[in-house]
Amino acid sequence: MDTNTLIAVITFATVTAFTPGPNNMMLTASGANFGFRRSVPHICGIVAGFSFLFIAASFGLVGIFIALPQLYGILKILSVLFLLYLAWRIATAGRAEGRNQDRPQSFWQAALFQLVNPKGVSVIISAVSAYTSGVENVTAEIIPLTLIFMATAIGSTIAWCLFGTAIARILTTRRRLRSFNVTMASLLVLSLYPIIAG
Repeated sequence: MDTNTLIAVITFATVTAFTPGPNNMMLTASGANFGFRRSVPHICGIVAGFSFLFIAASFGLVGIFIALPQLYGILKILSVLFLLYLAWRIATAGRAEGRNQDRPQSFWQAALFQLVNPKGVSVIISAVSAYTSGVENVTAEIIPLTLIFMATAIGSTIAWCLFGTAIARILTTRRRLRSFNVTMASLLVLSLYPIIAG
């Protein structure tokens, strides 16, 4: 990978990782409601799930989506339904110590969500299509790409979760927390617009 391509990949990975999307909205809400420590499995699940999906896409998942475009359409529908459910969960969440039944996403929940995360799947398909040649050197191309996207995923998930924990300092009343959660849920629903319109 030459220097110009490397810079382009890093820029693309950074912009897509740090801009608002379902993962980032959910992590901000998780940090605000449960704190950073309890949200670590959620962070790790996102990074692991995204990295696995990136590798899988590099070795043929993109081809499957191209050959079976209806499969991608089905995944989009599932992701919209699941994200609407998560938005409802966020909107109705309370601070963890106040409502014991509330808990952050587990490692496996977050990892499996990456399979239907529309932003993540779109980013992966775009990156693999644009930055790999699809020839015999695919393994050599995938390793640096995966490491770059993994690094930006780690940075963005931690940053958004810490942002949520910082906000929690002003969410000292049930009314403020409720308003914050409804706002985050609304932003999550708004993030669905490009998926539904596309």
